[in-house]
Parts: sequence; structure tokens; C-alpha cells
Amino acid sequence: MTFSMKYNPELQKRSLENREQKQQDFDNFVNKLKEYSKSDKPIWIAAAEDEARQRANIAEEQRRIAQDIQRRREKIRDESLQR
Repeated sequence: MTFSMKYNPELQKRSLENREQKQQDFDNFVNKLKEYSKSDKPIWIAAAEDEARQRANIAEEQRRIAQDIQRRREKIRDESLQR
């Protein structure tokens, strides 16, 4: 692929490096829209519900990680007290 000589080489390099990620992001976006359009709800409502569901999943995962860290700290504390 050739670009005009006016195209900044640094920008061209960065654009080419980011191309695959941008294409993947766009594909994900289109697939989500297709998924939302299958719902009987308006797309923006289905999208908002999906975002809320994703936020809840992330919060749950963070809570599990925090509990795991707390358990590990307690285990280390108990082991150090037994010595």
C-alpha cells in the first residue's frame, strides 16, 4: 500500500501498527450491534443493559480477587504467628 508523500512517516507507521486492533474493535462493535438488533428492545436499551451486565461482572470479579487476597494475607499472618 502506498501513501502520498505528504503522509507523515511516523503517523503512517503508527496507523499500520494499530490497524489490526482497530479492525478487531470495529468487528466487535458490529457483532454487538447485530446481537442487540436481535432483541425486541431498542438497540440503545439492549446496549445499556449489556454494559450494566458487564460492569456487574467486573465488580464481581474484583470482589472475588479482593477476597482471595484477603485469604492469602490471613494465611500468611497465621503461618507467621505459628512460628
